[in-house]
Amino acid sequence: MKEYTIADFLKKNAAAGDVSFHMPGHKGRNALYDEEGYGALLKNAAAWDITEIPGADTLYCPRGALRNVMENYAELYGARHTELLVNGSSAGLIAAIISSVPVGGKLILSRNSHHAAFSALRLGGINPVYIRPETDPDYNIAAGISPYELEAACEANPDASAVLITSPNYCGQLSDIAVLTDVAHDHGMLMIVDQAHGAHLKFFDYDAESAREEGAYIPHMKHAAESLGADIVVNSTHKTLLSFTGSGILNICGDSVDIDAVSEALRMVQTTSPSYLLMASLDINEKIMRGKWREIIKNWKEDLRGFYKGASKINGLTIVTGSGARGSGAQDEDVFALYRYREGPDPTKINISMSELGLSGERLEKELRYRGIISEMVHGEYVLLMTGAGNVRSDYERLLAALQEIAEGYGVGAHVDRTPRSFDDIVLDYADVPVDGVYVPLYEAVGRVLYDPIITYPPGTPIACPGEILSMEVISHISAILESGEKISGVDEEGMVKVGTGY
Repeated sequence: MKEYTIADFLKKNAAAGDVSFHMPGHKGRNALYDEEGYGALLKNAAAWDITEIPGADTLYCPRGALRNVMENYAELYGARHTELLVNGSSAGLIAAIISSVPVGGKLILSRNSHHAAFSALRLGGINPVYIRPETDPDYNIAAGISPYELEAACEANPDASAVLITSPNYCGQLSDIAVLTDVAHDHGMLMIVDQAHGAHLKFFDYDAESAREEGAYIPHMKHAAESLGADIVVNSTHKTLLSFTGSGILNICGDSVDIDAVSEALRMVQTTSPSYLLMASLDINEKIMRGKWREIIKNWKEDLRGFYKGASKINGLTIVTGSGARGSGAQDEDVFALYRYREGPDPTKINISMSELGLSGERLEKELRYRGIISEMVHGEYVLLMTGAGNVRSDYERLLAALQEIAEGYGVGAHVDRTPRSFDDIVLDYADVPVDGVYVPLYEAVGRVLYDPIITYPPGTPIACPGEILSMEVISHISAILESGEKISGVDEEGMVKVGTGY
């Protein structure tokens, strides 16, 4: 028997006392649960772990307690209808797609979509039309989707049934969902938004509305897709809010969405034994956010303002703020001034770089981890720190102290290569997404149709998407990344990739 198991790791990890700037949003803290009288869930997990016994309601046909939770969420987010997700937002994405696009139909989707979206293509026999996110010229990271790019795709594919946009994306960049939704609706298409990383946005909208009511001038203040005309919105409430990992909600907002079709699709992809611990955490998350959102958002924003102000004084530290400025002290102290626009960075996602001091993203992440700071991911030269409702003031203070200490240990001027490892300027031909696949060596895959996406880890915009035809140019690019030691999903340890069985 293997001696070191997952329970051993969890026990050791909890005792380490690290600061989490990684999902989930509760950050491993019991305080908000305890303060609101829900500590019993955490202390008596085994007793609360039930199946669909009488009185507990059933997720496949909710009519009692679960139906009440769904209706509470719909009211809180301003949706027509809400479905509870216990297989993560992945299940919600798949259900949204296969219920909105018929077999053999087309879906217009951003290339930086979640893996679940690519799975939905295959499960639903759906043909993709890929559109590329823009690249921020100042920071060399994936930005939002251009309305002009979407307009061109809609014009070229008038038979497409829906559009899927990821906002915020993995780098924390928001697309202008209001404008993109208008484009989709003008062409008779549904708008699906993967808002997995933005379940908090609705509460920041509420905060902005409150400020406006008090006389503050806040133009374009809404950011939540539910507020901007989207038809279906998928939220991972566990990523930035307070529910348990693997839980989320699907909000149906548009009048054109067939609610029964979405519910039926969910029954096909969610478990028949849903976790009542996950669903209870969803219920508690809704109750806490409904009752305490003002206090939570106020503290969150104040802590972030304090961090950005302190970070702007650290020599050699660059922070993505959307101001177009790079380098030490170049960032706006009040980053929420930038939050008045519907596209750009979500300030709750802190992207930092110390490339000016000679640190790669990987090295900076290791330096932070050595000091007990756990980040969400590395992308290029940047480290992404995902904040959440569970973070407290001392977390940000400890982060600032760690960054100051790192900065003092390295010299200014030792620049690293900032050239982005993107392949956005290459356009691959594509065919139907393969139904059957076979593994072949990477260099023998020239001209073959890709089965699974090939994505640098951690996830971002894929190098190649399912249905695209691999060229020698893109294969050479993949090989160079592998040789540099970076991780890639979609190429196994033996250098094999999965492609369609036909040529």
